[in-house]
Amino acid sequence: MRPDAPRSTAPTAAALAELLPRALAARDRVELQPSGRDAGVLVVLFDVGDEAHLVLTKRSETVAHHKGEVSLPGGRYEPHDDGLLGAALRETEEEIAIPRAALEVLGPLDDVHTMASGFTVSPWVAHHPGGRPEMTPQDSEIARIMEVRVADVLQADRRIPHRPDIGTLRYPLHGEDVWGLTARILHTFIGVVHSIAPGGERP
Repeated sequence: MRPDAPRSTAPTAAALAELLPRALAARDRVELQPSGRDAGVLVVLFDVGDEAHLVLTKRSETVAHHKGEVSLPGGRYEPHDDGLLGAALRETEEEIAIPRAALEVLGPLDDVHTMASGFTVSPWVAHHPGGRPEMTPQDSEIARIMEVRVADVLQADRRIPHRPDIGTLRYPLHGEDVWGLTARILHTFIGVVHSIAPGGERP
């Protein structure tokens, strides 16, 4: 934690891992039809001390799609994958070296369609119960791994209107402008966190 950062009021990742499976299962989830360009991504949660963090990555300038953008770990579905969740777990292991066996999958969020590249993306929330995972970026795909406090995402989300326009949904995190599909997934995730945390709905 940065020396000047306030202590988190967000639940720990361990607490979220206890509460989120039921909350995610109870949601009326948005499920989109496969588009032929399908992918899976993960919101990976872990604790550093008593503070929940999640993983974001900055894509390299050499990837085929979304060069230099901030994303969630994961990627395109391949025929040998065990569904889109299998694709998310495989790609996360390939991109940042978190073994799929080290993750506890808590449940799915809403499917999202990307405007620019035409992908249909299925996000899941996962928990790394051993604290901060060892992560190594795959240089050809990942320029930077970002360990972001959930409390910082919560704080950034408080500045966003309750029903934001997709084009204006942005989060300033770790010196990066997080927008597009990643911002939409984070906004949905934070909504679920608010539903189970004290205070309920977004401020």
